[in-house]
This record gives sequence, structure tokens and C-alpha cells, in this order.
Amino acid sequence: MPMDYQKLLSDQVVTVALGPSGSPLGVADVAEPTADELNNTGGVSGMQPASQSISWNDWDFGTQASEVVNEPSLADASTYEEFGQSNYGGNISFYYPAEYDDNSNLHSIIYDLTDIPGELNDIAVRIDGETFTDEAFADGDFVSVYRVQGEAEANPFTPGESKRRTVNFIQKSEFSHFTVVGDHTITAIEPGAYASGDTGRIRASQGGRDTTNRLVFSTSDGDVINVYPGGFYEVTGSGTATVTIEDPDTGDSVTVAVDSTGA
Repeated sequence: MPMDYQKLLSDQVVTVALGPSGSPLGVADVAEPTADELNNTGGVSGMQPASQSISWNDWDFGTQASEVVNEPSLADASTYEEFGQSNYGGNISFYYPAEYDDNSNLHSIIYDLTDIPGELNDIAVRIDGETFTDEAFADGDFVSVYRVQGEAEANPFTPGESKRRTVNFIQKSEFSHFTVVGDHTITAIEPGAYASGDTGRIRASQGGRDTTNRLVFSTSDGDVINVYPGGFYEVTGSGTATVTIEDPDTGDSVTVAVDSTGA
């Protein structure tokens, strides 16, 4: 049976920017990165394009799927432990530069940013459809931004392979997964009307992108409308209420007025 979708390439669409942690050289707020920060528009030695210096081999950097630090059974609740915010980081393999201390060579610049254990770095990763690595970061892009600390490096290559070094990056308290570049003002996308007994979904966007699943929904009156994660709602009775949609990382919010009619 033929595929009913287009398969993306396994490379060319993972865009990485790397720079010293925090403002003014890195990202001031990992939850609200700007295109100027990610593209190093200010012209200082800040975030650098790193995709061309990273080997696909050994790449396992990102937000980890597991929330468990031990190995409980499916029925074991007493020994379940959570990572909390420790579930991100990983290994990145960088190509060695042909010449060191060469500011005209991105391999050399990336080497200088990552060769000292204990240094803090901000790493932004864009995996957003068919947005290729040679395209600058732009408002509305989806990115994940991680504040990490590099540890001692290893040399994973064998004779005949490209010479590369692998750095393990560990979490350093802050990350924002799949956030929007630029303005985080929330725009509600709601149904035309509410009637008692209705169920549906209120969606929301930021920077022109649907970010419903990462926002928090609450209601002022559960006797009129109940709301659930993901914007799903149930109109429970007649009356008026207010639904608040909030970005928990940036504090941006918007309200939706609900005026339901009786059944």
C-alpha cells in the first residue's frame, strides 16, 4: 500500500544554534526566544549556526521520553520516581576543525564554545516540517531551547570515519520544549456559540502557530462550562462564565467570554 504522506529527509531539517548561556550572548528567556537571538543579529559572539558542525552519528540530544529514574513494574507505584525537569540533554558529536582559533571557520567557533567542561550553553533545536537548515530562524518557528552544561568529551570515531568529538550535555534547570519564536500573545480560536450540553474544543495560537496543547485552560464557573487540557470543554449549564487561556512559561493570557443558553 503506498504511503499517503510525504516522508521527510532524515537530515537537512534539524537546525541547531548554540551559544553562551543567557543574555546578552545566548537566549535571555528559554521560553520566549527571539529570531534576533537565535540568528545572532546583534553581531556579537553569541548564538552560532551549529548544524554543519554536528554529526548525525551519536546524536541523541533532546527531551527524553521517560519520566522514570528507576525501573518499576507496571503495577509498582511505591518505587516510582520522576525526573522532574531533569529529562533533557544528551550527546552531540562535533567535527574537529582543520585549524583551531580560526574565527572564519564555524567548526573552530563551535569547538571553542564547547571544549571546556562545565561551561554553560544555550542550545536551540528547530525541527519544523520542511524548514531546512540553511533557512534563518524566523518568528513563528517551532523550536526547543535548552540551557545545558557540557561535560568531558569522548572520541567515538574509528579509523576511516570522520574525526569527531562527542560532548555530553547535562540539564541546567531550564528548558522549553516546542515553543514559538517571537511574540507569544495568545489568540483564541473558539466556536461560534455555546449551548448547554455542547462539547467541543477551544483552540489557540501564538505567532500564527497552533499552540493549544502547551497552554493551560481554566474556567471561572464549572456550573456553566468545564474545560480540560488541550482546550476541550463541556457546557454544563446556562449562564455566563470566563475561560482563561494561559501560557505557563511566559505568563501571557487571554480570556474567552462564554454565554450559554439553556437546553
